[in-house]
Amino acid sequence: MSLRETFRARGRSLALWLSVLCGLASAGWWTRAPAQTPCSGPRVRMKTLLDGVEVGADGRLSLGRLYAVCLPDPARRGETNYAYNPYDGGKLSTVLKSSNGQALNTYVWYAEKIAGLWELGRYEVVGGPRALKPLAPGSYVLEFAVEDKVFQRFPFSVSTAEGKDIYRPQTVHLLEGAWGDYAELYFPKPDRYTQLWVWLRDREGGGPRPRSLKYDLKLVREADGQTIAGDSSALRLEPQWAGVKLSFNPPNLPPGGRSEFPANEFLKADGVYRIELALDGKPYGVYRVAVKGGKFQRDAADARAADAALMPLENAANYWSLKRTPR
Repeated sequence: MSLRETFRARGRSLALWLSVLCGLASAGWWTRAPAQTPCSGPRVRMKTLLDGVEVGADGRLSLGRLYAVCLPDPARRGETNYAYNPYDGGKLSTVLKSSNGQALNTYVWYAEKIAGLWELGRYEVVGGPRALKPLAPGSYVLEFAVEDKVFQRFPFSVSTAEGKDIYRPQTVHLLEGAWGDYAELYFPKPDRYTQLWVWLRDREGGGPRPRSLKYDLKLVREADGQTIAGDSSALRLEPQWAGVKLSFNPPNLPPGGRSEFPANEFLKADGVYRIELALDGKPYGVYRVAVKGGKFQRDAADARAADAALMPLENAANYWSLKRTPR
């Protein structure tokens, strides 16, 4: 029996509530949930979306567990725990469309509110699983809607490459989209560690074993060019995107040394900070964040562009979404 089935069978006991809350906390959701008020409109959390979109070896798209905020309580609630329900509740759907606007598949969600967040745990496909169409190389968009009213779009594209395992040859489907453009700067508390959450892959991989790729991470104060934190280590990556948490360490540590770099070390000084990331000896990208009065500051133009594209940049007191630039 699954955790959620047990949850229902035992009448949402206190012990199980605590288990769920602890699970959300370990994933970073409990600390983030209060920062979403007041609501500016419904949206699917970008991190879960980036983690959850996959195209399998057969070319068919699947969606993992997602979390959303600010969804309205449906006027027609399901008889189960799922307020949104394909059969007897509100309608929460995701439509996969091609670049010319043709609807290819529709996913209708089971969603319930847990600890202030909406969990989109599973779905039904209109027409059943056999209706899922293999995706050819090209551009696509996912449209999220409540009662068929779109509130968020997620564009991406698909390309293919041949795997490099001569004993298990297969076609690898490569996704392009916001994975490569976004990262999140995160810390649980100002006096604790600071991390960059970023989505990475080894596009040239695809062999029988993932390659080990070195990365170099730097946090630079732009006012004087001083590196105030960083890290250097190795990752094993595959052609598929993976969410990676890279921790900053104070400067001048001995090789292989590890120590927490608290966020208040740079939140205490106003200015612009630059995060530089290199992968496999090549510059990968730069992420900038401004600090004023002990808080992150969003560039107004970036915010307007993201809102216009229905892909809002997320922010809270302890994390901040960043967009990658070449330099």
